[in-house]
Amino acid sequence: MILAAAKASQFDMFQMFVSAVLFVLSAAAAYIGYLPIRDIVRRREKEYDLIFRRVLLLDIPPRMITMLTGMVILVLGFMGYALTRSVWGVLPLGFLGALLPHAMIRYLRRRRLKRLEEQLVGGVQTLASGVRAGLNLVQSLAMVARDGPSPLRQEFRHLTREYEYGISLEEAMGNAAERIGSSDFRLLFAALQTHRERGGDLGETLDRICDSIREIQRLEGQVQTLTAQGRATARWLAAMPVIILGILYIIDAGGVKQMFTEPVGNMLLGLIGLLTFLGFLWIRKVIAIDI
Repeated sequence: MILAAAKASQFDMFQMFVSAVLFVLSAAAAYIGYLPIRDIVRRREKEYDLIFRRVLLLDIPPRMITMLTGMVILVLGFMGYALTRSVWGVLPLGFLGALLPHAMIRYLRRRRLKRLEEQLVGGVQTLASGVRAGLNLVQSLAMVARDGPSPLRQEFRHLTREYEYGISLEEAMGNAAERIGSSDFRLLFAALQTHRERGGDLGETLDRICDSIREIQRLEGQVQTLTAQGRATARWLAAMPVIILGILYIIDAGGVKQMFTEPVGNMLLGLIGLLTFLGFLWIRKVIAIDI
């Protein structure tokens, strides 16, 4: 009895020692990783501020997006642990939670850019009509900012507002080209700046710009049509592991559950996810054609 009590006491002391070591290591890791994590969060908030307030023209605090990202990471990490009962389920879903808000923001940015490019030809035609009606360039830009469709109206309104606040028109157009990030808008503003420097018939210049942009968009649409099969292949490649797991779960539910609970199964799932992700990126890289 005395020997058993002594062994139990030694075991308790060993557990206390292990707990103390883990606490010290966790505290050291938190102290060492605090500054890099803080820098990463600040860079991400700066990027969010650039995208929301300068690109999307939305007054959304970057700190709110950071807090939502943290909540998504915690929720998905808890779901991963509930499914696998191990850290191997927490890490991939937590990583997915960190990427998901950024992916949604990029999707919103691409959708807005697509709408802007679709509306650009009509906006240039409105500019040409205003010039031919006797308006100068600034008045024509203000007409698009007043009567154009959204989001083109918002961008031209932001441009004319910068001009009204004392920024030169050339600098305001340069800011708009950088903010939008579209080659078609860069072409338009570069041609307008060249016209202001060298002069000429502005209406004819705008007609040529309109024809050039329309031809570029026609070629881009043709490229999108030719690469549609590759994009569909990439999407099916990304969805196939989930579909196969669903089919296998119907056939052998116990075997699929072991993949989420056993270490070897977790490693296989991680390898499948990594290879699928790399294959998806490789296909997207192949079909990405820049004209």
